[in-house]
Amino acid sequence: MPTNKIIPYEMLYEALCTTKELVEGGMASGELLVLKSFLKHITTAVKKYIDDAEQGYPIIAHHFAFPTEIFHCFEFVPVVVEGIPYILSALLPEGAESFYDIADSFGHPYHTCTSQKGTMGMTMDGLFHFDIISSPTSPCDNTVASYPIIKEFYNKDIPFILADMPYYRDDRSYKYYGKELKITIEEIGKKIGQEPDYEKLRKAVDLNNEALKYITEINELKKAVPNPIESMLCPLMTAVLAFIPGQVERVLFFKEVLEIAKKRVKNGERAHEGEEKIRTVWPYMSIFFDIGFCEWLDRQLGMTMLFDIFNYLFFDPVDTSKGVDKIFQGLAKQSMNYPMVRQSATFSDDLLDDFVFLSKEYKADCAIFTAHIGCKQSVSVIQLLREALRDELGIPLLSIDLDIGDARYMSIQTIKKEISNFVKTLM
Repeated sequence: MPTNKIIPYEMLYEALCTTKELVEGGMASGELLVLKSFLKHITTAVKKYIDDAEQGYPIIAHHFAFPTEIFHCFEFVPVVVEGIPYILSALLPEGAESFYDIADSFGHPYHTCTSQKGTMGMTMDGLFHFDIISSPTSPCDNTVASYPIIKEFYNKDIPFILADMPYYRDDRSYKYYGKELKITIEEIGKKIGQEPDYEKLRKAVDLNNEALKYITEINELKKAVPNPIESMLCPLMTAVLAFIPGQVERVLFFKEVLEIAKKRVKNGERAHEGEEKIRTVWPYMSIFFDIGFCEWLDRQLGMTMLFDIFNYLFFDPVDTSKGVDKIFQGLAKQSMNYPMVRQSATFSDDLLDDFVFLSKEYKADCAIFTAHIGCKQSVSVIQLLREALRDELGIPLLSIDLDIGDARYMSIQTIKKEISNFVKTLM
């Protein structure tokens, strides 16, 4: 077995350090504060993963829909399958495109989700060596289809452990899925030779509860006009939620963002010079392959991105005072209501209701829907959402066909042109 089992994380660490050096050295002290905080804390977390991998901790590849705190029962290194290609697509000069192409060359369909296809390509190229692969059975067909292929091309004998996520969202389902999560942990423990430490789990959940408190306060401050937080928080928050579960760095990041927001609201400031002209919600994902895109929205268009699908958490903290089973049940409820899982794994009502609510609550002027090629189930909802926003709030929706992790499907120049033309109809 190779000693270097997470080479993409080393690539990520180098890219983060370079970006951090450029931002800190090239920007004024009061500029890009949220990005600076992000780079500081995620770099620390990724370095720890590399160090732990060198210590021989097992590598657990898992789906983003899992509440990753559950793995804190172990000494482990997490690899969130959907996260690594997209953060590399933002930070590497050539993005993650070569890894998509490797998977395509093996016959994987071009129209599947690049989030999973990227990690598939990295694994086929010998850059990842996993000890465990684990996933829930939701939220999408890409998940069910892609994870077995990762196992097939890497090592047919590697444990692939599934947790059955129910369709309905109710107390009976949360209890059932909580048991599934606990069984998943017990099975992983047997495979890696570690006894689950549930006290470590509780501490990880407590840290995430603290971060959730700050996130809730940040989101409340976004109601201010102008929005005190730069649009870039949307994709950066997605990365923090994926890469830094149950760790103090997550808490510190959101605490620092909250302090930035409080100061700006107190002074009536926007994150950038100039007027806030348009407030928008993005009912699906941010564009990940261009790290400067959100700055273009803020500075060139005066458009603030209030939320994408990952930024408003429709769940409460987990009560950690009532025993292990209740913790798992609480995590199950969070997981089944996690962004994108909540809106994709069941009827379309949740997506429609959630973004009509957010658009009204935060005084959005329009919505922009990134019709990601890999997410067929969400694209089918666009017209329904367009009609709901028009009929209930009188605001328009722009949809853009793209791949959020691959600049070749639709270039950033074309995306900017579409949005600029759309903005002209609003002014």
